[in-house]
Amino acid sequence: MKKKLIKIMSIIMAMLIALSASTVAFAETDDSSDSEIELRYSTIGSTGVSLTINGLTAECSSKITAKYSTSLKIKMELQKKSSGSYSTVKTWSKSATGVTTTLAGSKLINPLSTYRLKVTFTAGSETITVYKS
Repeated sequence: MKKKLIKIMSIIMAMLIALSASTVAFAETDDSSDSEIELRYSTIGSTGVSLTINGLTAECSSKITAKYSTSLKIKMELQKKSSGSYSTVKTWSKSATGVTTTLAGSKLINPLSTYRLKVTFTAGSETITVYKS
């Protein structure tokens, strides 16, 4: 009787161990994503910003694509860093209606200074601001 009880207890213990191991939860991460938060919009489909410094010239460009035809606006501001803060040295703007629009511009600059491009995109009632160094 004791041997039978020991066998039954052993089987029950083995089953509990097996069940407890199968209930362990694991969290997985997607290694393909970076640490930035991706925002989703109902009107804005995608945006793109480029700032290229070629010698004495800053070449700036931007593009917005909407998910459907709507009013589109792009405002690009080339900003120069001075005393730890940025100030706008040149502004370009464009308005259009449709699904996509682009804007490009260039400006002579001081190559020893630090610049960034601030772009404000609007599609319908949605607005997003992007900075590019």
